[in-house]
Amino acid sequence: MTLRSAAALAALFLIPSVALAGAQVSTHKKETKKGANYYAGNAAIDGKLETAWIVPGESPNRGEWIMIDVPKGEIDKIEIYPGWGKSDETFTDHPRVKRLQVEVLCCKDSENAETTGTAHIDVEDKAEIQIIDMDNLGIGNELFGGWVKISVVDIHEGEDFPNLAVSEILVHMTENDVGAQITDSSAESDPKHMVFDVTDANKKTYWVTPSAGAHFTWFAEGFGLSSITLDHVAGHDRVKKAKLIVDGEREYEIELADEPSQLVRVPSTFGHTGVSTFDGVKLEVLEVYGDKGTIAISEINAKSTFYEGL
Repeated sequence: MTLRSAAALAALFLIPSVALAGAQVSTHKKETKKGANYYAGNAAIDGKLETAWIVPGESPNRGEWIMIDVPKGEIDKIEIYPGWGKSDETFTDHPRVKRLQVEVLCCKDSENAETTGTAHIDVEDKAEIQIIDMDNLGIGNELFGGWVKISVVDIHEGEDFPNLAVSEILVHMTENDVGAQITDSSAESDPKHMVFDVTDANKKTYWVTPSAGAHFTWFAEGFGLSSITLDHVAGHDRVKKAKLIVDGEREYEIELADEPSQLVRVPSTFGHTGVSTFDGVKLEVLEVYGDKGTIAISEINAKSTFYEGL
């Protein structure tokens, strides 16, 4: 974004903003011992409940906002942990979000970012991650994305402190099927059941690999990968715990339900679903349901939320 565009965007909001790692906020509480930006917007998109975006004590709370840079696509849901999730005490001590306004601003190639869509959502006063459906809003134009500005309309009051806290917020974008490739995998247990069988759109064919050390990497050039579904074959082990490695460096441990079809979501710390990668996403099996010694997968179906081009 050019300096001129940045100035136009700041003028649009008429108040100073604090920008850090993909998230801008209207204001945040300053901290001396842990760093001045400890409670800034980045704390609400880092995937950690123990951190939070917290506004200053003198803030009215209502009207405060967080803005997230989003690629072109469609906004589908908002995921939020509405208070400070560090403990039960921090949750009730601080005010929590009750009602939000969601605005779509377009576009990154414009010198005057304009609101092109608005929705309102209500948030329950529960100490848990909530995924809230909303009217779908398109964002961006043919080439560029925009911003999602989420403003506080109303709050649940805190017991001991006046300033609002939000531990996590994530913009869910509409998913679409994508033809991902398997670029690396553990060895086959049976030469009749090869790894390329998981992408042939035929559930009668399947890949068999030893459960111990099972792994594979999926990749779709230019796409923001958001999830995959593993369709298992009966009579073999299923994935219980796994490690996801994005671009060979960002690691996450996940646990899956014992189901024939398992959904694996790619974690994001960018404020929106979908992750653009250069080397793909690797899944390493750490623990399985069963004791057969092999995993058999008929199909691996990948989804993405945006396309950046080659």
